[in-house]
Amino acid sequence: MTAIANALIIHRPKTTAACIALTAALLAAWLAGYRHQGGLGPLAAANAALAAAVYAAAAAISWHRALLRKRRRDADRAAADTVAYLAADLTAGTDPARALASAEPDWPAEATAAASRLRAALAIAAELGAPAADLCRRLAEHLRETEQSTARAYAQTASIRATAALLIALPAVGVAFGELLGAQALAFLLANPLGMAAAATAMGLQAAGLAWTGALINSVGPGGAS
Repeated sequence: MTAIANALIIHRPKTTAACIALTAALLAAWLAGYRHQGGLGPLAAANAALAAAVYAAAAAISWHRALLRKRRRDADRAAADTVAYLAADLTAGTDPARALASAEPDWPAEATAAASRLRAALAIAAELGAPAADLCRRLAEHLRETEQSTARAYAQTASIRATAALLIALPAVGVAFGELLGAQALAFLLANPLGMAAAATAMGLQAAGLAWTGALINSVGPGGAS
């Protein structure tokens, strides 16, 4: 089931995000408008549907980006291994065309940048007579260094990602506690003009906070500040 969901979010991100947002909106509207304390009315149902759709779409987009990052990391690691195997074959005296043909099935489709660099290295070797095995070995080492730098950058941003998760979760926890204490937090946020303004302001601040943490994460990388 998880594999199917991951495949959908990878290959059909917009459609999947729209379906998730629509499902969340319908469920939230039904719960707020008809089930919560006998129903809070159509205005509360509409506001609940809008908020649920926004959060569900944002979660789907974050899920899609996380899967893409993981696929790129896996592709970079596989590309480095494949180039290393290719260098070993060339060092052993295997014909370059045969070595390339044997390595091609293992090449990850996402590693387009590494593929371009490999083609350039082989072209240089063919035109200038440089040893293709040495060039491939150096390329494999550089690809591994780049992959390790990306992994270090990902580890360095773990606390930033945790902060972003708390930024999203804490307001929802606060609303849930308000409901448990009988403060009618949902009724205030979804059906009262002041509460609606507070909810809209909170969502705007959350969006700004997530944009800021996203910029911090993007600034930490192999070519960024760390």
